[in-house]
Amino acid sequence: MLEIRKPVIIVGCPRSGTSLLFRILSTSSELWSLYRESNEIWDLYFQLTKKELQDDILSENDLNNKSKNFILNEFHKKSLNNYYLGYFNREFILKNNFFRGLSKLIIPSNLLYKNLLLRKYRLVEKTPKNCYRIPFVNKLFKDCLFIFLKRDGRSNISSLIEGWKIPNKYLRTENLQVSLNIKGYNDTVWKFVLPPGWKNYTNKPLEEVCAFQWISSNKAALEGLQAIENQRKYFISYEELSCNTYEIVKKVCDFIDIPFTKRLRDLSKTPPIVNANSKPDKDKWKKNIDLIKNTYPVIEPMMKELGYRIDYC
Repeated sequence: MLEIRKPVIIVGCPRSGTSLLFRILSTSSELWSLYRESNEIWDLYFQLTKKELQDDILSENDLNNKSKNFILNEFHKKSLNNYYLGYFNREFILKNNFFRGLSKLIIPSNLLYKNLLLRKYRLVEKTPKNCYRIPFVNKLFKDCLFIFLKRDGRSNISSLIEGWKIPNKYLRTENLQVSLNIKGYNDTVWKFVLPPGWKNYTNKPLEEVCAFQWISSNKAALEGLQAIENQRKYFISYEELSCNTYEIVKKVCDFIDIPFTKRLRDLSKTPPIVNANSKPDKDKWKKNIDLIKNTYPVIEPMMKELGYRIDYC
């Protein structure tokens, strides 16, 4: 029977560096990947179970044998082991109706190849909403390894603010009848993660919404990871990853037990730009400093828990 063994699950608040690490690790021939977030698989899970989407939380009680087999089969069908094919699939096939018919060739042939030639393989997965689903994911993949990324709340919140302002990206509530009146945001669709209690923020200023998402994502991830054995979890920071990519990726490879190959070394020396709208810059968050200062009282406890401090001067 085809089996996913020791998958690598990257968790972290949106815009915390998870995409950078995911992009690098996805180039490893040791790891299969969707080469994108697994949102469509989770959407199909909700359709299968007829579970109403209230927020992003899924507990281990939300997973039974039927839904487990369904999700695993979706990962079996859609995970690939070729970065260039994965990139083409993500950027062209899934975004262009002209190419969409190619997926009818890729998916069955990919699954046939696995069923015939593989008994087990490894996967790397990154979807920020998994911060709220660690018990569920841990039950789904019993021997998975978790990598948690943290980021200074000020820069993370600033990046979220900028992400909310990008048209037609990160949309979450297109199909939910929710009216938004968020100050500083002119669209009608909620973006990024749906923390429990998110509907209480539909009339708040944008910086408060983003601070709420940052606090909630990190709180849920830290609480979920408490139950995971130390040898199956690894914590790094966005600041370490972006400033010392080579050494951090090398340590991550050691942790997940894959070779730090020439491809990974080269990519770590010249990291890819994963967000064309927001190139790395440690002081970039200061463009939103007046907004972010409004959030200091609410983000300070989580800042301290994550090892950061706020300079009020």
